Amino acid sequence: MSLAGLGDFNVYYEEFGIGEPLVLINGIGADHSAWSRQTNVFSKHFRVIVFDNPGIGATTGPSGPYTSELLADVLASLLVHQDSGPAHVLGASMGGIVAQQLALRHPQLVRSLQLHSTWGSADCQLSAIFHSWKTYAEKVPQLELFRQIWLWVYTPRWYRENPQELAEFERLVIEKPSIQNSKGFCDQAEACISHNALDQLSTIAAPTLITGGDCDTLVPQRHAHELKRRIPDALLHIWPQMGHAPFWEIADDFNSLCVMFAKAHEGKAGNYLVERVP
Repeated sequence: MSLAGLGDFNVYYEEFGIGEPLVLINGIGADHSAWSRQTNVFSKHFRVIVFDNPGIGATTGPSGPYTSELLADVLASLLVHQDSGPAHVLGASMGGIVAQQLALRHPQLVRSLQLHSTWGSADCQLSAIFHSWKTYAEKVPQLELFRQIWLWVYTPRWYRENPQELAEFERLVIEKPSIQNSKGFCDQAEACISHNALDQLSTIAAPTLITGGDCDTLVPQRHAHELKRRIPDALLHIWPQMGHAPFWEIADDFNSLCVMFAKAHEGKAGNYLVERVP
């Protein structure tokens, strides 16, 4: 449990295990603990790095609005600070847009790339959802905001089969409101809305895995297919009967695929020169 002083930001991070570095990038409204179903499994194979993005958790620094480019630059600084590049990079939802920008802006830091439940550009529907969430964040109690978000993230099956887990989610939001305030949420939402890397994705050279759920109503699978079309030689997996959070709902299957892909690319980085990120 550490803080890294990186220019204007003090970034909170944790590490688990040994081996090649694998960094996990959270979605909007989630701190490092969102990866609790991954860290124990991944750390058996890799040196796992989880952290709090700007705008949430114990990371401090200037407020936004943020961009996916800025969030990627902060992560790049953390990886260099920890001598952790090139790393296997895994991002989900907002974490996926940060991962794209890391691969585009700092390719020397990326050994392999995984993009889960994410988008190359926020279309009108996705932008409208984030704008709606911003309005909720500014006007209603935090629990009501997350109740709205969860409706988009989890499948009807998860709601039906996990009432106790839902109650635990609600308890955590009530007991730990300091994890993210409304300004931090809105700052991250702006990064989600403004992200557009479609015209640059063809330059990504890192081996890339893309996944999406065929029942994801927040980020429909058309976004995954568009990423696959744009990124050279990318692999695509669509989870059947799955929504936006396979890393939570079907963690065993998700973890197996992610470990398999990363291990297939161990030690296969190019001749990278890692430079200090300004």
